[in-house]
Amino acid sequence: MKSRTDWKLVRWESVKAVANNDFTRVVGLIPIAGYLILFNDEIAGMLSFDALAGVGGTERSPFLLDGLTKLRLVFFGSLFVFGSFVTFRVFRPEVLEAAKNDLEFSEVVRQRYSVYELAQIEERVHSESWVERIEAFWTVLGKQRSKKPVVSGFRPDVRADMFSKHGDYIGFLAREWWVGMMHTNKPARIISLVFGFLGYFMLVVPTMDIAQAVLRHIFIG
Repeated sequence: MKSRTDWKLVRWESVKAVANNDFTRVVGLIPIAGYLILFNDEIAGMLSFDALAGVGGTERSPFLLDGLTKLRLVFFGSLFVFGSFVTFRVFRPEVLEAAKNDLEFSEVVRQRYSVYELAQIEERVHSESWVERIEAFWTVLGKQRSKKPVVSGFRPDVRADMFSKHGDYIGFLAREWWVGMMHTNKPARIISLVFGFLGYFMLVVPTMDIAQAVLRHIFIG
């Protein structure tokens, strides 16, 4: 059996790094402030970045983009980043909040999950609709693992005994579940990534334009 996994960049754990960080949590404020500036003709007309680059009067502007274009890029870029954040928050799997990787989730399961919760995971992982992800879980000594339930036969009051007898199995089961959850809602993952990368690009362009103008003024004069 060959496990089927998506490219890591398009799985939820990578989407989280793009769509749910310290910047994306506050970027929603930028469009609000930007709206008041960008769509107010008098304020927008007064804005200029020439002084930052040390030019003024009749001197030729060192910028590749005018001030209004830079404001538009920041405004719409922040909207895309905010859209990436919202998409992630709506469609993300809950297990991603519990652990950042499959090994960490395995430990969380050992410490917190009840027999009932584990039985539900086992039932889903052994269902016909489940797509196998971790080859080491599904192949035992070169043979395909049987989908015979293990956890379901234990009562809540013998949880410790269950882990004592089947600890390795439960650990791999938890890891298989976590990796499987990272493959859910693929359209939402792609949308969140596209919004995020497009938004960051639109935010970087004005910054690079300002940086090149300032550096030219410092080193070239």
